Amino acid sequence: MPKALKPEKIRPALPSGFRDFGPAEVRRRRYVFQTLSEIFERYGYEPLETPAVELLSVLLGKYGEEGDKLLFRILNSGDFLADVPEAAKESTATLLPYITEKALRYDLTVPMARWVAQNAGTLVFPFKRYQIQPVWRADRPQRGRFREFYQCDVDIVGAEGIVPLLEMIDIARAGLRALGIRGATFHLNHRSLLEYAAQEVRWPKNQFSTFCTRLDKTDKIGWQAVEALFREEGYNLPAWLNPADNFSSQLQAHLAAIPSLEKDLPVLRELISLSDETLSIQWDATLARGLEYYTGYVYEIRVPGSRVGSIAAGGAYASLVSDFGGPDLPAMGLSFGIERILTLLGDPSSGAGESPSAILVAWIDASPTYVQKVVQSLHKEGLRAFAYPAAKKLSKQIEYAQRRGFRWVVIVGAQEEQTEHVQLKDLYSHVQHTLPLHAVATACK
Repeated sequence: MPKALKPEKIRPALPSGFRDFGPAEVRRRRYVFQTLSEIFERYGYEPLETPAVELLSVLLGKYGEEGDKLLFRILNSGDFLADVPEAAKESTATLLPYITEKALRYDLTVPMARWVAQNAGTLVFPFKRYQIQPVWRADRPQRGRFREFYQCDVDIVGAEGIVPLLEMIDIARAGLRALGIRGATFHLNHRSLLEYAAQEVRWPKNQFSTFCTRLDKTDKIGWQAVEALFREEGYNLPAWLNPADNFSSQLQAHLAAIPSLEKDLPVLRELISLSDETLSIQWDATLARGLEYYTGYVYEIRVPGSRVGSIAAGGAYASLVSDFGGPDLPAMGLSFGIERILTLLGDPSSGAGESPSAILVAWIDASPTYVQKVVQSLHKEGLRAFAYPAAKKLSKQIEYAQRRGFRWVVIVGAQEEQTEHVQLKDLYSHVQHTLPLHAVATACK
């Protein structure tokens, strides 16, 4: 009888744009999440979580044509081709509506708006929420950009104007300062100014999103290259749009001509003039933000010279909740780009979010119940501790603690059990001495 063929071993690999996180990286990420969460709570924001999967009807049309292409669609379960008409199979565009009704969420703002619309009757407005969860985009992976990544959002629903904007700036500054990021720039613009500019150059009204998308390329290809793109189609951009003329008198004159911005000008002038080592404010008339739902202020935070792109972004939007049948409420939000921020923070071995070492309880001939008693006594004192799972050679157990980076090893045997004592070994100084069990916690703190 022939021998059965062994199954071929699977090569361990991940799809491009996805990552695993080891213990040190997970601790570092949790540290960032916890740091930002505490700041959000300080400003009165409440936590929210939504499912990874949303209906396509919820997501489509909210992110622009390019954003819709980046949705990770999910095939319908079962025989998804069973009821598809033959005519629909002629192209991807005609087939997709029949075989996929859901997608992984693209961001956290649209799911939040859907949730607010569904629960508006029970909420107190202005409603303030924060949300830290993964999102998915079928994008081309590159430095600081992944297909699965976490977003960290704050949004206030039912408020608009300069005061919420000031709060977003304060939250951004507090978050970056707490994480040790310095030298960031808060780029600020308003969609009404973009509409004003499009009208001045006589851009077709039904192609406003195209105008914004092209102008928004300025930070990537430069002002002169963007000017050339517009000239090729017969449009001359006004000089006051050039972001190098940060908040020029000519730009301010145009802002004053926009009713929704005129009243904010005194505060905006003060904002632009103020800066510190963490964050400076810059008016950027080319900043458009690609998402379709923004209607008011838009902003991005970048660190010059970092080469990771924007590390936070957001804006004001007016009708997103009402799109889902909820009340017509203005809103404003800020999203921290966690992955890019973590890239700026450097290697996980730098110590950010490092967890204190545990204490290893090593044992040879003590009873398991006494070993357990030692561990429990350390836990009661608020220390991290666990016992080695088997009574192996003491040298092997100590080597394990050294490789884990622990400082303290509590050694127990039959003799220590009889007297309710332990041997405490300091792996840093290599000093070992005998202590009563109740004194161990104090010696290790």
